[in-house]
Amino acid sequence: MISPSGDIKNMTVPWLFQDLRKEKETGTLLFSRDKEKIEVFFKNGDILFASSNLKEDRLGEFLLRTGKITDAQFDKASEILISTGRKLGAVLFEMGALSAQELVSQVKLQVTEIILKIFSWRDGRYQYDNGPLPLAEIIPLHISTGDLIISGVRELEWKGVRKSLPPITTVLHPATDPLLLFQTAHLDEDQQTVFLLIDGSRSIQEICLLTGIGDFNTLKAIYILLALRMVEAGELKTDEDKIVYKVVRETVAAGEMSEEKTPAPEVSATREMILHAYESLERQNHFEVLAVDRGASQLEIKKAYFHLAKLYHPDRHFESEMGDMKEKLDTLFSRIHEAYETLSSQTKRDQYNIDLRSGETNSQAGRKKPGADDAAQTQFAEGMKQFSQGNFWGAEEAFEWAARLDPDNAEYVFQRGLALARIPRRGHDAEEHLVKAIEMAPQNIDYHLALGNFYAKSGLKAKALAAYQDALLRDPNSEKVREAVQKISR
Repeated sequence: MISPSGDIKNMTVPWLFQDLRKEKETGTLLFSRDKEKIEVFFKNGDILFASSNLKEDRLGEFLLRTGKITDAQFDKASEILISTGRKLGAVLFEMGALSAQELVSQVKLQVTEIILKIFSWRDGRYQYDNGPLPLAEIIPLHISTGDLIISGVRELEWKGVRKSLPPITTVLHPATDPLLLFQTAHLDEDQQTVFLLIDGSRSIQEICLLTGIGDFNTLKAIYILLALRMVEAGELKTDEDKIVYKVVRETVAAGEMSEEKTPAPEVSATREMILHAYESLERQNHFEVLAVDRGASQLEIKKAYFHLAKLYHPDRHFESEMGDMKEKLDTLFSRIHEAYETLSSQTKRDQYNIDLRSGETNSQAGRKKPGADDAAQTQFAEGMKQFSQGNFWGAEEAFEWAARLDPDNAEYVFQRGLALARIPRRGHDAEEHLVKAIEMAPQNIDYHLALGNFYAKSGLKAKALAAYQDALLRDPNSEKVREAVQKISR
């Protein structure tokens, strides 16, 4: 991984982004040049938000520049902002200047514009700090890293591109890491053509002779593929390397990149498939996760791994209607990788088979780290503070950290569910966390009542009554539950 601090050079930005993504880092990446500062916030490797200290990059100036609000609206919103201390976006929404959907869309464009500026920097420094994010300052957006890199390097000057490329005698091969190989990166026709010619035996010079699109377009495509980390320098020398390449080639070709440039039929993971796969993880061993027999060959294990990694890659489900699947996809992808790492090593596989036969596991899940309770309580307090201030996104982030640090605390899970219930399009996640809290502490009447209220607010009367009835079974004398039943029964 690149050093956590250093100078910005031609390839620094895309490699930094991809390294943080690969390591699933959560933290803040600060870029500075003269008096200009840009912060990019990451959560589990995803780009979440960005901010700049320049006036021209502020949301209000951006909306004015793009014609989304008028001078009069900006002035009125600024007055309210100064007198109340509230966020400009929230003020504009309440004024009716922007709908909730328009606001999210425009903030995403503003953040993207800020990040793309960094790709043109040829000097300056960067500094990465991991840890909890400044929750009150950010609005989680989740931006595709791959497409962002393509946009960022597309307009680079040829001199900078050529300087960053390796010698033309360098042999290139496709990446074998599914996280990089199957990321969301919409390659154009030239980039797809070049990618299909990279096989671990051809040099950059030989690829230029074969593409038919000219040296300039070929080298530019290679630069983008290297920036995305979909391609790496080096030959495929061993038989093992060649087998991996063959599997990678077959998996990639079963989709948008085929030799004839005609999309082949491809299975996409539906919401139902994701939920079923996720819910099955707890009772599955590594062989079952990869859907292979215990006597499966290494080639069969590799094929299963790449197929599933592509199917459940978190990047391939960035559409808004699948946003609530993000955590489940992350968990699925990690477990698939864990199964592959174990079964692809004969030593690890032998030990795992011994553990299976003896009914033992090497899992360390749920063990608390020293000091975790104190850190969890700090995050929980921060979450309650953010919730009271109406920053439900920030509250949810803090409660998530608290639950990670102390996974046995039902209250952390419950409060996260309440925060999720206040965030648009996160109702499914809210329900899941409220139900989980009840499973962890079934005698807590408040949890049942909150779940019932959530269903009632969502118009699910039958589910609400069922939740209230469960609460009454545990405390028949609860007046607040009885009042809730009477209210929904009118």
